[in-house]
Amino acid sequence: MSGPDSVFSNLRFDLGMPHLGRNNLSESELLKVMGHHRWKLVQDAGGVPSALIHDDAGERLYATFFFIDLSLPPTRPLSAYGENETLDFQATLCHHGKTYLDGRYVLVGDDSFSIRSSNVFIYQEQGPSKLSVSFPANVDFSRIPEIPALPESVNLCREAKIRRTFLGVPPDGVPVFEGSTEFVYEINADRDLNGAGLLYFANYICVLDVAERKVLRSLSDPPPESMLDARSTYRRLMGYFGNAQATDRLHVTMSANMRALASGGGAPLLDLGFDYAIRRSSDEKEILISSSRKVVPLPAGSAAEAWARDRGLLP
Repeated sequence: MSGPDSVFSNLRFDLGMPHLGRNNLSESELLKVMGHHRWKLVQDAGGVPSALIHDDAGERLYATFFFIDLSLPPTRPLSAYGENETLDFQATLCHHGKTYLDGRYVLVGDDSFSIRSSNVFIYQEQGPSKLSVSFPANVDFSRIPEIPALPESVNLCREAKIRRTFLGVPPDGVPVFEGSTEFVYEINADRDLNGAGLLYFANYICVLDVAERKVLRSLSDPPPESMLDARSTYRRLMGYFGNAQATDRLHVTMSANMRALASGGGAPLLDLGFDYAIRRSSDEKEILISSSRKVVPLPAGSAAEAWARDRGLLP
């Protein structure tokens, strides 16, 4: 996947207010911009508008995302990027057979900020609840570099589904709460779904963020609200295994761990790790496994520092 032959174009991302969340760059908005650019690469290289991609049976196909790996240094998470900044990413893309796509977005001048994502072509066999893999009949793959084996993201997703995590708990991580807990999310059809009637891949981030906030707020001694607002992602892995009907409910099972990290000169950081699984209520099918790591600054004298100190994370 690396090398000059796999470089297709650059993505210039001008950050404005629509791309920001409670703490600068929004993770879901970043993925939306990346997702749009990926689909544009596919249609430009493949020689057919995305809306017209179909298989031999005439079924409309979608290059749906099944894997995301977002990676930044913990000392420069997504919150390090704010309004009026411009981010230039070098985009790569390759394919395996006529089904799998794989590629990366790497920040120009700082390869420690990258997003890897993989797609598979699917059609809705029985609406959003049953998606099936197919082969596009009218996409020209000759301009997209081919790789000889399945993208490693396929096996990463399979292993994560068995292990119930992508990242696991670090040796110095301690539980935020014991075991796991569940949060039930009601799908908002006017906000969460895309034009195909599918729960949009980038909106799963919002579902998980809501679950985090609700669960952490419900603790007997919850973190201060300012700390919840300050959470900023520096690592995220997601494996998608299905979708959901607009009338479905999502059961988010979540566990969490935490540790203190040095920031390299500034205030120490609270490093929060989350593992999540989502199943849909209609048939109990598991449709997502994800792991994330997020940091919160702990300035001296702040409520966040006091909360972390009370839990023995600071000397």
